[in-house]
Amino acid sequence: MSMQADSYRSHASTLDRSAEERAALQAVLQSRVFQARPRLASLLEYICERYFDGEADGLKEYSIATDVFRRPDSFDQATDSIVRVEVFRLRKRLREFYEGEGADQHLEVVIAPGHYRPEFFDRSPRPPHTHLPLAATYTTDASGPLNFHEAEEPQPALHEDVQPAARSSRRLLTRPAILSAAAVLALVAALAAIFWWPDRLRLHAAAAPAEPLIASAALPPPGPEMRIRCGYSRPIFKDDEGNVWSGDRFFSGGFSVELPNQHIARTRNPELYLTARSGVFSYKIPLAPGAYELHLHFAETTYSPASTLGGGENSRVFDVRLNGQPLLSQFDIVSDAGANTADVRVFRDIAPDRDGYLHLDFNGSLGLPMINAIEIIPGVPHQLRPIRMVAQNTFFVDKSGNLWMPDAYFSSGRLASDKVAVEGTSETGLFEGERYGNFTYALPVDRGTYRMKLYFSEKYWGVAAAQNDASGKRVFDIFCNGTALSRSLDIARDAGPARALVKVYRGLRPNAQGKLIVSFVPQVNYASVDAVEVEQE
Repeated sequence: MSMQADSYRSHASTLDRSAEERAALQAVLQSRVFQARPRLASLLEYICERYFDGEADGLKEYSIATDVFRRPDSFDQATDSIVRVEVFRLRKRLREFYEGEGADQHLEVVIAPGHYRPEFFDRSPRPPHTHLPLAATYTTDASGPLNFHEAEEPQPALHEDVQPAARSSRRLLTRPAILSAAAVLALVAALAAIFWWPDRLRLHAAAAPAEPLIASAALPPPGPEMRIRCGYSRPIFKDDEGNVWSGDRFFSGGFSVELPNQHIARTRNPELYLTARSGVFSYKIPLAPGAYELHLHFAETTYSPASTLGGGENSRVFDVRLNGQPLLSQFDIVSDAGANTADVRVFRDIAPDRDGYLHLDFNGSLGLPMINAIEIIPGVPHQLRPIRMVAQNTFFVDKSGNLWMPDAYFSSGRLASDKVAVEGTSETGLFEGERYGNFTYALPVDRGTYRMKLYFSEKYWGVAAAQNDASGKRVFDIFCNGTALSRSLDIARDAGPARALVKVYRGLRPNAQGKLIVSFVPQVNYASVDAVEVEQE
């Protein structure tokens, strides 16, 4: 009788758990985040229903593509990454939900990188992070229309890769272990409060070698991404990568500038640099506690040797202060990057001031200060977010869940897409395109040392379709900030035609303008590269 009772309780417990998991799914599907994105909602509902039906092992990229996204039976995951891209977006929106309106949910739906099986983790109810109210926030997604939310509290966004295995192991800790860990954390927090907190306002400054303002690991996760197109009078602007920028806001002083259409080098989004705020002005931007990256976008379109106003260097020189401390001193856009050229300056370990605002002040020495755009992105303490780019016009998500952007920051060269199957790699999507010619990348980074991976494949010389020779037909040099990284590189000689070649370079440091200038200089025929990856060491 006891065994029957135990069996009954076990069965009832299983039913209760199943009901809780289904309720957790419905809470997500009925949220504002997913009501605005029916495509992602359909994807999540599909994989969860397969899980509930005991068919989770059958959740493959092919079945999702054909069942959810109506791809034909000839779907090839090697050439079509729609499933990886949409699941990448789904993970991001799930984290947005659980750090916002779903913060009090008992169960959390997680789809770990590397597979499509949903997992349901117990979580302690926690209140949403406190944010200063914004006048309006804007959200968009490829799966749904643009949405405007009046006076809503912004939803915090976590880093892209969740670690469900770590969450699972935390549930197995014993009570003494938890208490011991809590004691250690309390001691660390106390020491941090004594030694670190008084110095929390020290910032990374270009002219003054002060320590950067570091966001403590004990702080709550940072808030969502914030992008402001300065001087822009409309509510929103959507760039070529799908990022949504608000119109100009949070400013005091200065005036807006709108420029006629013109060429802006080193960017896929020249329109972003055709408006600006100029004069003596400041920004007071509400920001949740946490560690951020600050990206400041400039382009000098008034003063250049070709301008009717004349000028060039020493025509516009100004200072930028962050939370009262120097950030850029005697900054000259033309000297930094050249005229009519996108100039992005990046700073890590940025945090709001004590009042919960990020303060940016612009004051001039010669001419009037100006800025085209301000970008604030959740960061990782002491680490710059990686730069990952493919020489293509589309995004790519690798098997680890990393998102690769279409290449940017380039000058000269052309894109090509040769329909050649590249061997010697499990990530063929990295090698589907190339930039070739005599070209450079100006990769914006903060101070520190960096590791760069360059991905190559010879898809023209020596391949069967071309019926030509290979070795010695494409030879080129690679430099970083004037220092040679590779001399006389011959992809076909080193790897063979249509085979992947990866070169790794370590200990790279930015120049005084905060850039890794990577130059590809031909010796024979054209230089070529398929993908670029930069990570801070």
